[in-house]
Amino acid sequence: MSSAGGQLVLLARPSALHRRLRRTGLLLLTCDPTGCLVGPTQRGEDWLTDMFCASPIFRQALREAAARWQDDPAPAELEVMPGLWLSPAPLLERRKPIGYAVTVIPTGAFLDAEQLPALCQASEQDLEMARRLLHELSPPSRSDVHRIAALVRFAHEDQRRMAAENRAMETVGQQLGESYEEINLLYTIIRSMTEVQNPGRFVEIACDELLETLPYAWIGALMADDVKRLKSLACAMTIAGEPGHGPEELRPLLEQLLNVTEAHAPVVLEPAFNANHARFLPLGGTALAHPVSSDGKVIGLLVAGDKQGSDPAASSVDMKMLGATATHLAIFLENAALYDDLNAMFIGTLEALTASIDAKDRYTCGHSQRVARLTQQLAIALGLDEETVGRMRIAGLVHDVGKIGVPEGVLTKPGRLNEEEFELIREHPEIGHRILKDIPQLQDILPGVLHHHERWDGRGYPHGLAGEDIPVVARCIALADSFDAMSSTRTYRARLTRDEVFEEIRRCSGGQFDPQLVPILEGMDFSEFDHLIVEHRAGESLEYAPEGEAA
Repeated sequence: MSSAGGQLVLLARPSALHRRLRRTGLLLLTCDPTGCLVGPTQRGEDWLTDMFCASPIFRQALREAAARWQDDPAPAELEVMPGLWLSPAPLLERRKPIGYAVTVIPTGAFLDAEQLPALCQASEQDLEMARRLLHELSPPSRSDVHRIAALVRFAHEDQRRMAAENRAMETVGQQLGESYEEINLLYTIIRSMTEVQNPGRFVEIACDELLETLPYAWIGALMADDVKRLKSLACAMTIAGEPGHGPEELRPLLEQLLNVTEAHAPVVLEPAFNANHARFLPLGGTALAHPVSSDGKVIGLLVAGDKQGSDPAASSVDMKMLGATATHLAIFLENAALYDDLNAMFIGTLEALTASIDAKDRYTCGHSQRVARLTQQLAIALGLDEETVGRMRIAGLVHDVGKIGVPEGVLTKPGRLNEEEFELIREHPEIGHRILKDIPQLQDILPGVLHHHERWDGRGYPHGLAGEDIPVVARCIALADSFDAMSSTRTYRARLTRDEVFEEIRRCSGGQFDPQLVPILEGMDFSEFDHLIVEHRAGESLEYAPEGEAA
């Protein structure tokens, strides 16, 4: 049935107006523009409806009336049988007539109409019973018809206006619901855009949020092979939800789409209905793909796969939300790349600074870099989050920055220091703290710089902190610092073997070092540490023996 026909059937169903008119002795029917009755008319539910709808005479009269109403923008009521009047109310859809709501008005004169027996016969009703029932309805007189017709038309207009307002409210409600979902989605995504240190996690969040919002079985993202723009995310694939096929089947299909998709040109795939899309069936019956673009270049693809629900077609709302997420993802990836470049420059600057300090003494070459690596490993072994691990690495890198304020003659003095010289060395944690304290980006690493020479037993410096009052970052740096110092040759002694280092650390556990950190250090992998010390030895022509060899 056409949309107009479907609308007529909907209007033909009993409404509040239909029921109210019936209680006043009037009957409301629906017909198409030619006068043919529309809608189910089950016999036996209402004797008045049966009397008219079952009669060929009435149906013919209705068709003749409709022919007279056509092309009349304000059709008037007609007397189609003696005492029987029909009052039309045009039904419009998009301002075009699709039929009439016809009010049947039987007056007192209709009780004696010669057509009444034929109507009763067609509906299998007793004539006298029908007359009695009609009489009990208190039918109006002829003079009342025009007033009743006008009132019914007003009622129709009110009903039509209310229906239009209800539809408008439903539309607004639907739009508000869609807008809320979109705003909530974008709010969550924007709030997560601070995750510039972990772009992979942000992509996961975006996919998870889309999965919660859109009616699809899975959401995926595939990044292009573009290391310059994407850094560590280049070629990465993320899947949220439950696709019907594994990553090994999905990746080649997503790569095909990524290679042919143009910037700002989303793709709708319907493998279940379109033979040209059949090769993409593993993506689902209906799938959407939206490019992630940067400066006009496609750097990734966001995909919603396997549409769920009764309507298999992709909607404009689906595409709008997928597109909005792709736009924010592109912005985030650009910011993450900038952050990565800035962070690399920042770390490089710190490494250059600490290397220049270490270079004052040929025996401490690479010390800060090695302590940073060991501190990072300890933080990972402690189960700390990725951001904290990174910050602790930086703290280990700059822990000795205060030595820039210590006289070079003291730093490079061969042999042991006297008490006065040692007091100068003891000042370097506070000097480092003063140097770094006005840099907002380094506020969280200051405790590691200031307290890395505190001791677990409280006999350290500069503040004599003990136990867990010492920040964990400082405890980790203290252990890493001593491990590297004992593993390196100094002017006053040769380096210790790995076994000797561990023996000394165990001896100082609970005194100098946090006793919970010592076994963690012993269980760590030192292959990278050994590699770094070999590199630094080569740079400074220092002797070094691999683990287990004598000095």
